[in-house]
Amino acid sequence: MNTLLTREDDVDELSLTVRVPRNLPVGIAESLEESLAKAIKILTISNAFQDISKSADDVARIVVTQVRPSGIMLEDRIAQMTTVRTVFKEGDWLTAEDINKLQRKPSSKTSLPASDWKRRGRIFSVSYDGKEYYPRYQFDAMYQPLPIMSDILKAFGEYADAWSLATWFHFPNGWIAKDTGNTALPVAPKDALHRARDVIKAAQNQKGTYVA
Repeated sequence: MNTLLTREDDVDELSLTVRVPRNLPVGIAESLEESLAKAIKILTISNAFQDISKSADDVARIVVTQVRPSGIMLEDRIAQMTTVRTVFKEGDWLTAEDINKLQRKPSSKTSLPASDWKRRGRIFSVSYDGKEYYPRYQFDAMYQPLPIMSDILKAFGEYADAWSLATWFHFPNGWIAKDTGNTALPVAPKDALHRARDVIKAAQNQKGTYVA
């Protein structure tokens, strides 16, 4: 990837070659190339290159602010946000305070017992509009964690974003089928928690999708 630096007087031109990883998506590479060109132009005009130590910080700051997601990246992000809104709207959610009030003997600390159960891998939560929520399907009638949840979470494995896990639970899964006589229909994991073996197998085979 080459970025051309042109001085204001057009007397000299310098070619700057930046090496990027071979597997870097084209959209990101193009966005990075454009942002570097803008950063160099801004720094040249402002004479920031006169102070090398200062210009290093300026380059980093300007490049970050100039980078824009490609069309593909933006579309993917919009799809993810749409999925999150759908899952949240269609779900039944509890806050830590809700769970606290529903206990037989509520703790004086309203974050308990939810935060402790989450720390021990017995349940999970998601963040929505700056607040933490727990899916209702994780709990029994007494608002205690279903024993199967810890096994499912272990089988699912690590995840970068809890919404990928919430999405997996929410939408029909091909690994969990319901026989209707003529055909087998996929069932959402959250609706099949009584079928421990099937749901755990589905969790082990999940692909980490984030978009419905």
